Amino acid sequence: MAGGNLTPRQKMINMMYLVLTAMLALNVSAEVLNAFVLIDIGINKSIGTIREKNIADVDDFAKAMADNPEKVAPWKIKADSVHARTNALYSRIHNLKIRLIRASDGKDAPAIVKDSIDVELIEGQDNTDVAPSIMLGEMNSGEAYKLRNEINQYKQFLLNLINDPGSSSARSIEDGLQLKDPPMTSDGTNRTWEASQFESIPLISAIALLSKQQMDIVNCESEALKYLQKQIDASDFKFSDIDVAIIPDSKYVLKGSEYRADIFLAAYDPTQRPVFVTNHGQNWRSGDKGKIEFKQMASSVGRQQVIGNVEFMGPSGKTTVPLRFEYEVAEPNIVVSPTKMNVVYRGVDNPMSISLSGVSLDRLEPRVTNGTISRRGNEFFLRPGSGRMCDVSVILDGTQNMGTLSFRVKDIPTPTAAVYGIASKTVNKNELAVAEGVVAEMKDFDFDLKYDVTSFTVFVTIDGYANEETSKSKYFTDKQKQIISRVRSGQRVSFTDIKAKGPDGKEIELSDFSLRLR
Repeated sequence: MAGGNLTPRQKMINMMYLVLTAMLALNVSAEVLNAFVLIDIGINKSIGTIREKNIADVDDFAKAMADNPEKVAPWKIKADSVHARTNALYSRIHNLKIRLIRASDGKDAPAIVKDSIDVELIEGQDNTDVAPSIMLGEMNSGEAYKLRNEINQYKQFLLNLINDPGSSSARSIEDGLQLKDPPMTSDGTNRTWEASQFESIPLISAIALLSKQQMDIVNCESEALKYLQKQIDASDFKFSDIDVAIIPDSKYVLKGSEYRADIFLAAYDPTQRPVFVTNHGQNWRSGDKGKIEFKQMASSVGRQQVIGNVEFMGPSGKTTVPLRFEYEVAEPNIVVSPTKMNVVYRGVDNPMSISLSGVSLDRLEPRVTNGTISRRGNEFFLRPGSGRMCDVSVILDGTQNMGTLSFRVKDIPTPTAAVYGIASKTVNKNELAVAEGVVAEMKDFDFDLKYDVTSFTVFVTIDGYANEETSKSKYFTDKQKQIISRVRSGQRVSFTDIKAKGPDGKEIELSDFSLRLR
């Protein structure tokens, strides 16, 4: 059923269609067939009314376009695409109806005159073979399966244009073009939407059903056009007071660089074109969005003042608003500092803060010798090479070197192996019994760098015999736990052949260690 704004007459037609469809299961009498004729005639009268309104709505876009092409053009393009897509699908269903009638009454069927249909003249109204044959076909090859897919594609096309699932228009379209399979029957049979609509029904019922689909489609077209019309005015604003906003890149700029600021009406109309006229007679015109991009070379240090007027067309004609603002010009002062330590480490990304007072990061390009440097968000990451030193230079606007700083390069320290949860070299047997395994610790290292133990061997001498067992992970094996459980107070448990894998995927060997049991 078509959702949204159905008239009482359209709701009655839909209800009558459901009732008559149920009656078909009992008896296909002349009265029932005639009722479907009346239903189809009523549906098509409603369709005619809706289509006329939709055409008028599309024409309204063209009229609005003539008055304000910049504002209306994007929405008119979408409205035209909706109307064209609707007409194509509407014609597709109309041609299906003609095909069904001709399959029943022949090529020269009296109900078809110049591609128009007079359902009262259909001779095979009670024909129950044509609709299933054409619409269902064999092995799900009939037109109903194609039609369902085309209607679903049309629905998705409209929803994509609206791009607002919560709007009333989107909900109406979603509800109006629902082609779901019916629930399982009482005997456990699953039926498809296609079969539930076109299986064993007379021709006139299929024609009326297809007309109902056409009405649902034009109803949804109406909803989409209504939504698009609202979007034209959605971007409008009305205001009684005018103010001017100034947004500089920064109030502090470097000598030799450029001061930049955006100047625009606080509640601007995209069709407005304000102009900023300085006290020196220079004109700065706005861009597409009514925004003025002001630029001025900062040639001397100290506070700089800009005075002028913003001119624009207001409701009562040309309007002038005085404007005065200041900015500060400072000498360049470069700052390059590692965020975690005074040296950089080989084999990892060393995070660094790089800034230049009064200059945005987009204008800075750090360059490094003996390594590489990359940016993620507002932070830079330095990865040194094989040498012992690396130099970081900061280039402004791709040409000017603002300074160079040198850093020492060190290797990452080797992690220390330990039993998880045990810090001392002497341990209670119960503590060792509940420990999970061996870990690799980066002690006194500022990076959040993790090594995973991949294997280790437990070695114990019990009653003069050597007992050893190797784990191929960081966890104690059952056999290792059995060996540890036999160790007596005063004896040592040794951990050897410890290997761990770092973030670079390389495996290293860690130093052996031992624990003495109390």
